[in-house]
Amino acid sequence: MPDKTSILVTGASGRTGRAVISALKMHDVTIRGYIRRREVAQELKTLGVDEIVLGDLFDFSVLEGAVSGCGHVIHICPPMNPRETELATKVTDLCLKHGVRRQLLYSVLHPLLSDVRHHNLKLKAEEYLVNSGQTYTILQPGRYMQHHVPIWKEIMETGRHRMPFSVDAKFNIVDLADLAEAVANVLTGDGHASATYQLAGPQALNQIDMARIISEVTGKLIAAEPKPADEFRAGAKKIGMPADRIEQLCIMNEHYDKHGLKGNCNVLEWILDRPATDFATYIKNNLA
Repeated sequence: MPDKTSILVTGASGRTGRAVISALKMHDVTIRGYIRRREVAQELKTLGVDEIVLGDLFDFSVLEGAVSGCGHVIHICPPMNPRETELATKVTDLCLKHGVRRQLLYSVLHPLLSDVRHHNLKLKAEEYLVNSGQTYTILQPGRYMQHHVPIWKEIMETGRHRMPFSVDAKFNIVDLADLAEAVANVLTGDGHASATYQLAGPQALNQIDMARIISEVTGKLIAAEPKPADEFRAGAKKIGMPADRIEQLCIMNEHYDKHGLKGNCNVLEWILDRPATDFATYIKNNLA
């Protein structure tokens, strides 16, 4: 019989997984974290994980052992994985097999974007889950405010806000801490079965807006400009990013260049029972 207070977090050592674990520790639950690298195990235990499962997510015998006995599963796929749909469907099958009370699929805002592979793969995973008979909740998060962390030093040193798409493209960027709190509330609360929740931030901002807000918060004049695709590719190669991931990121950026990624914040604020964090507050509290 699954323990209804036991929650499996796949992708536990990633940025999203860590945030979700931190938020879950505010609740009376037992957290089982699935990780691939042994060296991060102690760090995750310190963060709040009660039990570590070590293995590759595509080692399905290990994955089955991780799912077994858990009341809830939050599946967070490693980013840009070309086998994402295969993995997600396997998680769903194992949840059904082992009587998991509810599966949460961490998807993406607007998975119907067929020209962006990781959106499309998540859409297929959603479709399989909905049709499976497994009790589920699907979460569709927008682009993170935390994407500013790796470029913050460059912004402050150069006075330029540069991302690899048009300065006019708008995004309802969202604070990962808000998303993690929402995940924890949905996982531990009632009334979320068979729901699909769009989780976007409170403002539709382009790079010009973001640069202006950063200027207002820091007192340093910041200008916005697009980062050329060739420069983005070269930087990604330099840090050792796999070629397939670089290619998929460039395809994603081409779509964002034309369309941005806008969404609505109402559902996120309903789940949080408070206003969502705006960009100025995020910068002030985390980066400035």
